[in-house]
Amino acid sequence: MLVRRTLLAALGAVALAFTASSAPAPAAGDAPPTVTIAYQPGIGYATLIVMKQSGALEKRFPGTKFDYRVLSNGDAIRDGIIAGQIQIGAGGNGPFLIGWDKGVGYKLIAAMNVMNLWLVTRDPKIKTLKDIPPNAKIGMPSPDAVQAIALRKAALDQFGDAHKFDTNIVAIAHPLGVQAMAAGQLELHLSAPPFEFDEVAAGGHVVFRSFEAFGHSTFNSVYTTGAFNAQYPRFVEGLYRELRAATDLLNGNPDLAAEYLSKDAEGKVSAAKFKTYLRSPDIRYDTTPHLFLKTAAFMKSIGMLDKVPANIREIELPFLNGVGD
Repeated sequence: MLVRRTLLAALGAVALAFTASSAPAPAAGDAPPTVTIAYQPGIGYATLIVMKQSGALEKRFPGTKFDYRVLSNGDAIRDGIIAGQIQIGAGGNGPFLIGWDKGVGYKLIAAMNVMNLWLVTRDPKIKTLKDIPPNAKIGMPSPDAVQAIALRKAALDQFGDAHKFDTNIVAIAHPLGVQAMAAGQLELHLSAPPFEFDEVAAGGHVVFRSFEAFGHSTFNSVYTTGAFNAQYPRFVEGLYRELRAATDLLNGNPDLAAEYLSKDAEGKVSAAKFKTYLRSPDIRYDTTPHLFLKTAAFMKSIGMLDKVPANIREIELPFLNGVGD
């Protein structure tokens, strides 16, 4: 943890240096010529996938070239934002709050969803967290991921030790984690929809659910930096409007949304299958940030943050008007 905190402090310094050495900012409000949007695997990013496949941003900003990139975790997205290679990121509240705490300048554009994250195993002897062997490998995107934070909250509640499972964590992207557990290389996997659904369908069972730790908290959000918003405020607000529209489509027209998701998956998963995922009671698409402040307070209490937001406005862009918590 100390090594990781030192690294993040250094990255924060790099972010400040990058800002100071950047070329002169273009006229405020103009749409940039190119924008890279980075997110991670899974239907936790369906809002962005719908926007990508529908060409919503290209229609709103015809002079801008959009590059969508799928990366393995929020750490990789943070590094790309610091380097100036990514302008819009998407991910869980843990990496977002750590980046905000370390001076990367993160600001929420919108939340995307609330999702119940399952810790799944194929081992019939592991029925609860108390059954996890000391040397068991638990796959998840990173030690800072929202999955890790939920597991630490559960460990604190059940064992009085938030860091009980820290040495068990194996950083692995969701699709590779599914393969690794099937091959017996991981004892447990804490991922996200639809990977957790597929793992249970293949014979796994659920040991723990993230709603047990934090309730119905935001899973993924879309964010940028305050500096980028200051350069392109009309662009960022336009992006927010398209996020709202994509959320409405996911909730109101799951058939079309499922078609977009299947197209993005190059037909490897059918639209019918995606529609069953979207109907899960463990998934809700919602642009309002939920329980960020509660999550931040917990992270600070276990040494993952040095400070917490005084209120939700401190981590949001102004046009959100302080919605959420």
